[in-house]
Amino acid sequence: MDIIRRIPVLVWFLIPTVLIVGVGVWFFSKGAAGNVDETKPLAVSKPVAGVAEFKIVGRNHVPVGTVVKTYNSNPPTSGPHWPSPAKNGIYDSQIPDEQLVHNLEHGYIWVSYRPSATESAGISDDDKKKLGAIVAGDNWKMIMTPRPQDDSKIILAAWGRLLKMNDLDIDKIKEFIKVYRNRGPENTPD
Repeated sequence: MDIIRRIPVLVWFLIPTVLIVGVGVWFFSKGAAGNVDETKPLAVSKPVAGVAEFKIVGRNHVPVGTVVKTYNSNPPTSGPHWPSPAKNGIYDSQIPDEQLVHNLEHGYIWVSYRPSATESAGISDDDKKKLGAIVAGDNWKMIMTPRPQDDSKIILAAWGRLLKMNDLDIDKIKEFIKVYRNRGPENTPD
């Protein structure tokens, strides 16, 4: 008989405790996720001057080989992309935009440049070496590729953001990397 009297006291204590903890966890997790507007890049405390922000146009996977034509920036900063990102590093040949958008989703910085035989149309060999030195010196979540479709000689891309320049500005490039790297919607250790 003693055991039967103790059961209601335990039940009345445990049930409200579990409910309160459950509601608290739900409330705080919902509040954090509910404040994020997924159509905009993640906010930063001090944006870099000259950086253009673009509406996030999705982040769904498409089959490898699919050519996406719905990007809203050149180069793209969000949108449908292939399931596997590229390995970080410096490339001498172009990588498909659809693969590099996946890197941006993971918080990478994509440094692209317009190659050319003449300096007036594209980046000089000297500037290419300087860009390469920046990427090689700090290659965590960094990719550098040539991209003939670029409408500026040098473009830095992050998730939802672009910085375009025709003259190399090393300080501005380092600031862009510092502010926008690892700001994609998927945080990965790579």
